[in-house]
Amino acid sequence: MQKSLNILPLRLTPHSDRTSILQAYSLEMGAVSFAVPAGGGVGAARRRALLQPLTPLEVEATIRPGKELHTFREPRAKVHLHTILMSPARSAVAMFLAEVLQNLLRQADADANTYYYIEQAVERLNDARVPVANFGLMFMRGLSAMLGIEPDSGDYRPGMIFDMIDGRFRRSAALHGHSLSVAESAAAARLLRMTWSNQGRFRFAAADRRATLERILEYYSLHYAPLTGLKSPSVLHELLR
Repeated sequence: MQKSLNILPLRLTPHSDRTSILQAYSLEMGAVSFAVPAGGGVGAARRRALLQPLTPLEVEATIRPGKELHTFREPRAKVHLHTILMSPARSAVAMFLAEVLQNLLRQADADANTYYYIEQAVERLNDARVPVANFGLMFMRGLSAMLGIEPDSGDYRPGMIFDMIDGRFRRSAALHGHSLSVAESAAAARLLRMTWSNQGRFRFAAADRRATLERILEYYSLHYAPLTGLKSPSVLHELLR
């Protein structure tokens, strides 16, 4: 069955001398995997360049009902990510986002809001005018709303503690042990005021940004899917110190 798809590549993994496996998230089908010719030559090099993580693509796919792997013809880029590719910091952010999404969305159904949120975030990251230091924090903060795990910030008052299980602020720590300290809770409340328009005005010391991101990954692991053992955060931290 032939089907036009809008896809966001997440990970390209060698499978054999002739084939690689592309994991992607699509507007029309959600999580989807493709068998992609490997090999050499100009055509293969062009294809690999287009399949850089998070490049918004349009493809004519051959969908094989009941099968895990599908195929597609030559992809067409909807946006060329030149700014990201030329910037080590933006490339590190893109690598981080792709690794996170590959873990979170590996079995996700189609959801237009989630797809367009990611696609628009990639376009922002590709805009040289958009600050990059807090981009990963803002992306994860916004993605939580798309996935239905957004924390409730409405009741926060200074001195309150954030309950990682209930996703809300409390006056005292819960017995389950998954609560932030008072200082971390204040930082979490501050983060929840971040938007795409104001994220560049937030200032974090490198150690604070690292700790905040680690807590966000812990929150996702508790509520949605494990995000332990990621390789990209360490690269991101090095470039955004």
